[in-house]
Amino acid sequence: MDVGDSPLLKFAADLRSLRDKAGGHSYRQLGARAHYSATTLSDAAGGRKLPTLAVTLAYVRACEGDVAEWEDRWRQVAAEVLPTPEPGPDEGHPPYAGLAAYGTEDAEWFFGRDHLLDELEQRLSHRRLVAVFGASGAGKSSLLRAGLVPRLSGRVVVTSPSLTAEPDLDADLVIVDQFEEVFTLWPDADRRTAYVDALLAAPGKVVLGVRADFYGHCAQHPALVEALTDGQVLLGPMGPEELRQVIMQPAVKASCTVETALVSRLVADATGQAGVLPLMSHALLETWRRRRGTTLTLAGYEAAGGIQHAIAQTAERTYTSLERHQRAVARQVFLRLTALGDGTEDTKRRLPRSELDHDVDVDVVLDRLAHARLLTLDRDTVEIAHEALIRSWPRLRGWLAEDREGLRTMRRLTEAAATWESLGRDPDALYRGARLDAAVEWTQRGGVRPSAQERDFLAESLQARDRERQLAHRRTRRLRQLVALLAVLLALAGTAVVLAIDAQKEAAAGWKSSTAWYVANQSQAQRSSDPQLADQLAIAAYHLDPNDETRDGVLSANATHQRDMAVRAAFASAQARSPDGVPQANTRVFGPADETVTSIAVNRDNQAFATTLVDGSAKVWDVTDVTFEVAHTFDFRVDRIALDPAAARTLVTAGADAEVAVWDWADPARPVLASRLPGHSRPVLGVGYSPDGEVVVTYDVLGVVRLWDVSVPARPARVAQLDLGWDITSAALSHDRRTLALGTAKGQVSLFDLTKEGKRVELWSDKAHRGAVQALGFRADDRALATVGTQDKVALWDVADPRRPAERGRINGLTKGVYAVGFGDSPTVVVTSKSNGTTRSWEFDFDTAVREMCAGVTTHLSHEEWQQYVGAGGALEYRRPCG
Repeated sequence: MDVGDSPLLKFAADLRSLRDKAGGHSYRQLGARAHYSATTLSDAAGGRKLPTLAVTLAYVRACEGDVAEWEDRWRQVAAEVLPTPEPGPDEGHPPYAGLAAYGTEDAEWFFGRDHLLDELEQRLSHRRLVAVFGASGAGKSSLLRAGLVPRLSGRVVVTSPSLTAEPDLDADLVIVDQFEEVFTLWPDADRRTAYVDALLAAPGKVVLGVRADFYGHCAQHPALVEALTDGQVLLGPMGPEELRQVIMQPAVKASCTVETALVSRLVADATGQAGVLPLMSHALLETWRRRRGTTLTLAGYEAAGGIQHAIAQTAERTYTSLERHQRAVARQVFLRLTALGDGTEDTKRRLPRSELDHDVDVDVVLDRLAHARLLTLDRDTVEIAHEALIRSWPRLRGWLAEDREGLRTMRRLTEAAATWESLGRDPDALYRGARLDAAVEWTQRGGVRPSAQERDFLAESLQARDRERQLAHRRTRRLRQLVALLAVLLALAGTAVVLAIDAQKEAAAGWKSSTAWYVANQSQAQRSSDPQLADQLAIAAYHLDPNDETRDGVLSANATHQRDMAVRAAFASAQARSPDGVPQANTRVFGPADETVTSIAVNRDNQAFATTLVDGSAKVWDVTDVTFEVAHTFDFRVDRIALDPAAARTLVTAGADAEVAVWDWADPARPVLASRLPGHSRPVLGVGYSPDGEVVVTYDVLGVVRLWDVSVPARPARVAQLDLGWDITSAALSHDRRTLALGTAKGQVSLFDLTKEGKRVELWSDKAHRGAVQALGFRADDRALATVGTQDKVALWDVADPRRPAERGRINGLTKGVYAVGFGDSPTVVVTSKSNGTTRSWEFDFDTAVREMCAGVTTHLSHEEWQQYVGAGGALEYRRPCG
């Protein structure tokens, strides 16, 4: 026998070769393993006829061969040996519908659902609206069209959302098949609601066919939920007896018989399988085409691929029979006929014929696919015969998985192009921006070719974008030209204003110069008769015109140290004159107006002072000249600063990093680090000296107070520590260093005895003010204490007995904003400093009321007295001395 004569003989020879490789067992031995007779196995390898798939696989298992490989071999041979016959002209109506649903014209071929139809009729007799829910492939469309419609009398309308958005509701019964298309094809919620409302308002009865996985979507419409109460029929899988009717009755009607083995096999393959009916119907149709005479055989069923492979085999065979370029067309057709699911399975989509290009290849592909019953063609529409094809054909599933986002872009493009066409190609309906970019990028991938309508839509969109860009470019160019013109005009106007201002300034400068010369001469004339008036005239002359001559007139007035301080203060005021040249009463000595001073220290001979600002910067100022130049700037953050009030040779700084340092300040321009005060683990809020300059007091945010001996600056020593845990806001040490006064944020003032080494002895504590205690100051004899509250007045205390202090008076008047306090050269004089830059001297007696002596910087204070009341925060400012 020539094994090359036919695929069947080659197949049989390979089976015999497999038996030889397995050890050459006899057919009797193989039969014992395969559970088939020796004759059946011998015939399988004989080559006279193709054995069944079951016999072939049993033979291969007995020989320990590759079952999957031989199953593919069998199907290939079956496709060649048992080719699908072309239907003849006298063949008659096929008894099975294949993938297509049974229509009303196929009612005589519809079997197996009598019990369910009875239930549906009973529901309709009591309900105006009934919904049939079932999985895809459960037979909903066939049940409604071929089963229910023939049972009813009167006018019946069968429609679906893809056919029309406005169904004919003037009927006794309206059947809406594939109701889920309301959700898959209509993204507009208003359109869906209007469709549902129209169905609910229909005069007749309504039956909906809905895929079960869209049950939750129906719940989005409250009125529909209410109407479906007790009006739902669930379509499940057929039972064995119903399946036998579906298999046997159409064959009997077509004068055919079905092998008992085939019936048993079909019932076993289909029982309990959801959505299996179109697959079984297609497999039966393919088996009918491969029948032997009038008998549908198990061999024909297996040759068709069975329930699991029949659709895929038919689709694949039809696809591969196309020319190469026609295959690309078929791919585009199937992708356009599929609606992608969003959380649900992909579904079929009814496609308008106009969406496909009009050419010969498209017509050939559609005809071939329709002939294979994979597509259903109508006059103007095309659709997949059944969604089972989407689930069962691996090639189509692969196409859909390649670029799902690209397919969604294609679907949006298709809808936009159709809308544009329906609006008469309205330019406002064209794509713009990101949507246009996404569509163009999709077309460049080369996956699915846009239709002619889509290509026209994109071309018009791109042209419109180019026109808009050109228009925007011209507008931008014109705007730039206009801006340039306005800039030229503004420059010309600015030049004119500058010239006018310069002329005005020159005139004002001439007037000031003349007036200053006259006032300076008057100052010289009054020097012998009224020195104080002469000094004031000298300062006024410098106010008007600060030049070398008026400066010499001011400096020559400093005959004594006290008068030098007053003149320098007034002179500093003159430097910050107002724009019209008139001297101001209050002026800042240094820095811009928003630089608020947080602490200040002045050296003994008034030649320099140091300041800190709220931004953490610290500077040393040279005041040997009235210009107040910056001598040194610290290159790290400093929050508080204090100066030795006695020798004026050391300076203490405290920064935000809890570091406290002692500096040698002999040369104000070059402070030298002498030592650091260790042990500060938290930010330091305040730092100050004892009156003799040998002890430094620090307190931090945790309320820890430390006292340091800095008599030898290079070797500081901690002499005391008080762990109070209070919110301390101020501290002062008595002149004899025996008593420490502390103020808190709650207005409490406390006195501590420092003579008990290693012990914390609290002498007295009481609430002295409503708000925080801002400042404290002892008198030189340590018998009086002045305290300042942020929300009330300055209090004066008799502390001759520190265990029983007595309040002797409060300073009334303009005391709001006082941040520093000290005692003058007389025991009855108190000096206060306010945040607005003013200082005031007050005279008091413990037995009489306090009265104001003078407002401004007093001219008779010693260095130590001035140091006491100036050393707190706020902007440093001066007034003219009291007259």
